[in-house]
Amino acid sequence: MSKPSDSKPGASDPLLVVIAALLLVAVVVTLYFAFNGPSKEFTHEPATHLRPIIQDEPRVIVVTREGTGSAHGTVAAAAPHVDEAAKAEVTKPVEKPAAAVAAVAAAPVVSASADGRIHGRVILRGTPPAEKVIAAVKSDVNCGPATPGPAPTSRNYVAGADGGLRYVLVRIVTAPAGAGKPAESPLIDQKGCMYEPYVSAVLAGQPFKLRNSDTFMHNVAATPKINKGFNFAQATAGQVNEKIFDKPEIAAKFQCNVHPWMSAFLHVLENPFFAVTDEKGEFTLPEGLPPGKYTLEASHMKAGAVTVEIEVAAGKGASVAFELAVK
Repeated sequence: MSKPSDSKPGASDPLLVVIAALLLVAVVVTLYFAFNGPSKEFTHEPATHLRPIIQDEPRVIVVTREGTGSAHGTVAAAAPHVDEAAKAEVTKPVEKPAAAVAAVAAAPVVSASADGRIHGRVILRGTPPAEKVIAAVKSDVNCGPATPGPAPTSRNYVAGADGGLRYVLVRIVTAPAGAGKPAESPLIDQKGCMYEPYVSAVLAGQPFKLRNSDTFMHNVAATPKINKGFNFAQATAGQVNEKIFDKPEIAAKFQCNVHPWMSAFLHVLENPFFAVTDEKGEFTLPEGLPPGKYTLEASHMKAGAVTVEIEVAAGKGASVAFELAVK
């Protein structure tokens, strides 16, 4: 019988030796990267060269052939260029357009007048925003031919070249009962598919008139908040209707349901000492205010209101210069 071999099974097997060597290499590589990790200065991308990673503050890094980084020597990569002008444009505060910038108005200036009347002028300070063009007027089959020239605009601020502000209500806030006589009854016209005037005033209980001067139908829809409203058609040219509001109310609104851009406002006052400024910003109150001290108010639907104390004596009135500011 032959003797069994003294060598250990598989000890000389070349395959096992190779496997053991590969396992040893894998362990060594794993331990190396576990303790050292990838470079903090570079990262690798497929089919590209090493590129620097900029962390925190921008800095200049030099890339050498060995793939190491240095902060000195010939510059290989620089911080990205920053367009300071573009950066300032983006970060500067947003400014309101010049057309919408308001101004500060001065206090009213009062001087005596020798005619015993109260009169004066209202000036607008600041440049108001551009009014909106009402293009529908020109495109309407009836309104277009009835409106020569360019399309009308909204009438938020109607001011002349020198600042004279139209459509400002100027009134004595409280007057003695029974004093003075009301001015002529106002007429609110519909012409060229716009209400004229845009703002008017009437004494409470005093009749006022509404007229259609166009050759086609309008209707008048009044929507006051205190007085009783109404809605009626004016189908023929020259038609006039008379109405009354018997309670004081500021800015009762009128609108045409046929042409919805058409609107106007009527102030209803409790005493007759009032006026609405004209295209020059001027006003004159009715005569008959007894001597005494009074509060005179100038109010505009967009620019707000301002008051001043005046004194009326026998044969002497007051001339007042008001200023209102764009808001």
